[in-house]
Amino acid sequence: MSNYMKIVHIAPNAPYNEGWGYQDNLLPKYHAKLGHDVTLIITTKQHSDGRLVKVPSCDYTSKDGFRVIRRDYKRCLISKYDSLFSKLDVYPLLCSIAPDFIFYHGLISTTIFDVIKYKKHHPNCIIVQDNHLDYNIGYNCANIKEWIIRCFYRNINRKSIPYVSKVYGVTPWRKKYAEDYFKIPSSKTDVLIMGADDEKIDFIHREKIRSDIREKYCISNDDFLIVTGGKIDKKKNVDILMEACNSLEGVKLLIFGQVMDDVKESFETLLQKNKNILFIGWIESDKVYDYFFAADLVFFPGQHSVLWEQACAAKVPCVFRKWDGMEHVNNGGNSDFVSIVTVDSLKSKINELKFTPKYFGMKKVAQSDSTDIYLYSNIVLKSLECAIK
Repeated sequence: MSNYMKIVHIAPNAPYNEGWGYQDNLLPKYHAKLGHDVTLIITTKQHSDGRLVKVPSCDYTSKDGFRVIRRDYKRCLISKYDSLFSKLDVYPLLCSIAPDFIFYHGLISTTIFDVIKYKKHHPNCIIVQDNHLDYNIGYNCANIKEWIIRCFYRNINRKSIPYVSKVYGVTPWRKKYAEDYFKIPSSKTDVLIMGADDEKIDFIHREKIRSDIREKYCISNDDFLIVTGGKIDKKKNVDILMEACNSLEGVKLLIFGQVMDDVKESFETLLQKNKNILFIGWIESDKVYDYFFAADLVFFPGQHSVLWEQACAAKVPCVFRKWDGMEHVNNGGNSDFVSIVTVDSLKSKINELKFTPKYFGMKKVAQSDSTDIYLYSNIVLKSLECAIK
C-alpha cells in the first residue's frame, strides 16, 4: 500500500467535541499530520455543560485538517430496540469517499455491517477496530438482559471479524475483554494505548510553568506536591487520598476537575478540614498538562481514565490503583501502584516516595525517552501497522 491513503474513522456510538483529547479526536488529527486524506464520520451527539446534546447533521473541515461528517442515527422501526439496532448509514459515504483504510471505533454497533458491505466490494480496503470497554464500564452478564445483549454483540463480531485485520484494546485489560466478552480471536487482537497530544504539552517551558503554578498556590519547592483530578466520583477514591494527605508533614494535594453528587458532601467536608488540600475546580483540558508539570507526583487511586496515560506523557512520576491488565502505564519504572486502597496504604505509599531514592529513580525514567510511547506522534504509527507491508 502506498504512503498516501484515504482514511475514514467511524465512531458510531461516541459523542464528539472538536479539539478534545479523546482517541477519535487525536488519531484523525495525527493521521492527517502524516499527510493522509482523513474523514471522521461521527454522531450528532456532543457534550455541553456536563450533559449530552444533539446538534444538526453537518459536513465540514476541522481545525486540525480532517473532514468531519456528522450523521443522525437510522432508527429501528421498533423503538424499544433502538439502542441495539440503530446505526449510522455510512455505506453511501464510504462509496463516495473510497477509503483505503477504515478505523472503526468500538465493537457494539450494527453500523459495522455497512463497513463489511463496503469491504466486500473493495477487498483491498483494510479495516481495524478498537475497544474501550472493560469489566468496569462494559457488560458483565449480571442478568438475563445482559446475557442476551452479550449474545447479540458476540454475533455481530462473529460475522464481522473475518473482514477485520486487527482489534485493538486501548489498554491490555480491554484487549482481554474483547477476547473474553466479544470472543475476538487473540490472533487478531493487540494493544493500542491512549495518550497525549504532543502539541498540547509545552515541554520547552515546563520549568517556568511549574514555578508559576506553585507560586500562584503558595507551594514551595520543599513541599511534596501531589496532583489528581478529573471527574471525581466514588470510583475514583479521591476522598481516600484526601484523608491520607491530611496529616502528612510537607505534603500538599492539588485537585482539579468536577465533583459528582455521590461524593460532593464528603468531598466538601474533607476540603474544609484539611488545610494542605487545594481544590481549583474544572480546568480546560489543554491546561491539565501544566498542572502535571507542577506536581512532584501524580496520583490516581481509583478507576482508570484517559488522564492516566496523559500524566505518563507529561513525564511526571505517577502512582495508580493496580488493576490486572493495566501495567502499560509503567514503562521501565516511571510509575508505581497501590494494590489496596485505604487511608493507611496511601499514606504508606506517599511516605515511601516523598523525595526518596526510589522516587528520584522514577523521576529519571519518567523524564526519559521511555515515556515517549504515550505521545500520539508515536501511537499513530502503531495504529497504521496493518497498512504498512
